[in-house]
Amino acid sequence: MENLLKAKSDQAIEILQKQDVDLWVIAARESSASPDPSIPLVVGGDVTWISFFLFSATGKKIALVGNFDAPLFQKLGHFDEVRGYTKGVREDLHSVLHKLKPKKIALNYSIDYHMADGLKHGLYIYVLRLLSGTPYEGMLISSENLLGELRAVKLPEELDRIREACSLTEKLFGSIKRKLKAGMSGIEVYEFLKKKVESRGLEFSFEPSICIGTKSPQGHTIRTDDVLDKGELFHIDFGVIYKDYCSDMQRVIYLLRDGETEPPEEVQTAFDTVSGIIKECARQAKPGTPGYAIDAIARDMLRERGFPEYQHALGHQLGRYVHDGGVILGPKWERYGKSPYGHLQEGNVFTLEFGITVKDRGVVGLEEDVVITSKGAKFLSKPQRRIICV
Repeated sequence: MENLLKAKSDQAIEILQKQDVDLWVIAARESSASPDPSIPLVVGGDVTWISFFLFSATGKKIALVGNFDAPLFQKLGHFDEVRGYTKGVREDLHSVLHKLKPKKIALNYSIDYHMADGLKHGLYIYVLRLLSGTPYEGMLISSENLLGELRAVKLPEELDRIREACSLTEKLFGSIKRKLKAGMSGIEVYEFLKKKVESRGLEFSFEPSICIGTKSPQGHTIRTDDVLDKGELFHIDFGVIYKDYCSDMQRVIYLLRDGETEPPEEVQTAFDTVSGIIKECARQAKPGTPGYAIDAIARDMLRERGFPEYQHALGHQLGRYVHDGGVILGPKWERYGKSPYGHLQEGNVFTLEFGITVKDRGVVGLEEDVVITSKGAKFLSKPQRRIICV
């Protein structure tokens, strides 16, 4: 883990140089109670007092922490300098800034990107007070561009962890497939899956959403006591965390009626449509493409086939959190701010996800996890290419 911390903080410095930003500052306070998402990514330890972690484009990494927190960060070893203060951090902060002489300082706040917005409002006011009367108070910018790239462009070790999380999720889905039968409720499936996850020493990356035919409401974190009948679709959206990195996948099963050997035509058509569109979007998801353009491909293909559009983005980024990266594959809606306008980069990990509701049957929904390469998106798991029947 320490090697990954160092690798990500080294990557942050490379991005600072690329984006022509002199200094990145993470301001934090009692991180166990008020965590900043950047702390586990590049810092690696909790703090008790107000602290500052500075990453300079010159390559310097400096920690300004309370005197009782200093030994932890000295032991971690990836900071070039650790200063422990007793009465106040102002003097040390000014001293370091005078030495580094930055002209542009990225701070951990953002309007559009939640993973760059760890700075609480009160602490932001305190930072402004500390910098009042210095040349640095007018140099502050959002760290959203820096963090958007740092969190989005995965290192090989990060990709390995996500890939393993996907593999584990596939195996867990296989357990559900073998267990599922008519008469089971959504809650029964959830409890079965939870035991399987816990027996492997894992945890969910988010609370699973389960749809039983057309009885269940569609949305996040739905567990229902509705019972699955023959002739209905079972749909599940879940993932796990492996060594701090997440998967997020959707799968669908059709319960055959007595005498049926394959799903009804309308179910098969919906499945082929969803699967085919995801495959085509993956093919065209190449570096330099804006996020909204990939989402538009899916919507155009749906309309051409006579299906209604989905009411969300086609995909989000994935990493240490289920939603982890500054760019989404989404439409130019107000709710998404600037995130659909960003461009895909090699090493980004995205979901590709949407569904079609089939009358009297339920939801045909798929979600695949992919990594962006120079040749398009590569699937991190084995995509569901056929409707599973039980």
